[in-house]
Amino acid sequence: MRPGTLIAALLMGAMAMAQPYVPGQTYLSPNGHVEYRCGDLPLVISVPHGGALMPTDIPDRTCNSPVYDTDANTIQLGEAIDSVFAANEGCRPHLVICHLARRKLDANRNLADGACGDPQAEFAWQAFHAFIDSAKARVTADAGKGLYLDLHGHGHTVQRLELGYLLYEDELAFSDATLNTNTYINYSSIRNLALDNLLGLAHADLLRGSLALGTRLGAMGFPAVPSLQDPFPMPGEPYFSGGYNTARHSSYGGGTIDGLQVECHFTGVRDNAANRVRFADSLRVAVVAFLKDHYFGTAPGCATSVTEPDGAQALGLWPNPCGDRLVLDLPSGGVVSVVIHDLSGRAVLRQLSRGLVDVGRLSPGAYVLRVEGRPARSTFVKE
Repeated sequence: MRPGTLIAALLMGAMAMAQPYVPGQTYLSPNGHVEYRCGDLPLVISVPHGGALMPTDIPDRTCNSPVYDTDANTIQLGEAIDSVFAANEGCRPHLVICHLARRKLDANRNLADGACGDPQAEFAWQAFHAFIDSAKARVTADAGKGLYLDLHGHGHTVQRLELGYLLYEDELAFSDATLNTNTYINYSSIRNLALDNLLGLAHADLLRGSLALGTRLGAMGFPAVPSLQDPFPMPGEPYFSGGYNTARHSSYGGGTIDGLQVECHFTGVRDNAANRVRFADSLRVAVVAFLKDHYFGTAPGCATSVTEPDGAQALGLWPNPCGDRLVLDLPSGGVVSVVIHDLSGRAVLRQLSRGLVDVGRLSPGAYVLRVEGRPARSTFVKE
């Protein structure tokens, strides 16, 4: 081990021993290049390629054919996912973000290729993966199993989500019978789930059946491959099958945390705040259903924080996105006190309502609406 690598490993070990991570709190690596928002759900999300920091004392990567492209707005997308979970579930995923630009560090490659020997880049790489390891350890201790998503953005012509399970495009085109053999289960990033899931579904069903994650997202207006609607990429179509992070942090390498790489197209998903919130909320619904169906039998709750009362119902509201008025699904004749918060948690509007809410004074963007005295809340977008 080189001296710089040894120092980074020792510093990361000291960080891990110095503090227990508390759900709801944000932690930075000592140099501020990596961020960890500790959660309380059996869900870990990492964002390796959205950073913009380019310290002059970290040289540009030149080893092993480096790629410098930034996955635009993926940090903002990760933050939107975190916010909609908190607003609608009362619990948060674990979120790990690399803020270094990709030309300085590629956190989705091995240490040698990702940091190219620079001690500061190596330290950031160690911090990124140590935070993910800490999040996974907490999920395992709290829930026994869970899901890991490595969040990316692609620029391919076909506008769809590419869900990478470490299976190549030609392998996804194989028959269900072939995908269900031990050979391809052992290649898969959801290996543990394929061997042990509540409904006893086969591997191919989990990848592209009616209860697959891609199928649920496609049904909500976000086409995905693989899915029931789009089982595999056609010959010649580009597709990302998953990279270093998916292999390292999923059950492909053992353990009970399954994972996949989520490659998001730009238009309609990452291009503006409203679309990021729309996608984030759809992903929330799909992931909660996926965890319920295949892992836990009930919707996952907070591991350590106080949950809302049983039987709480989500608010019905429309249209969403809305213009100057928003309609709530309330019992006829009822008057309620409505509070609207921005995604930072700041209350921006409060009014009494019989079912119609005037939001004309709000700036365009995403908000959370709550009815005082009720546990239900919902996210909406003001256009």
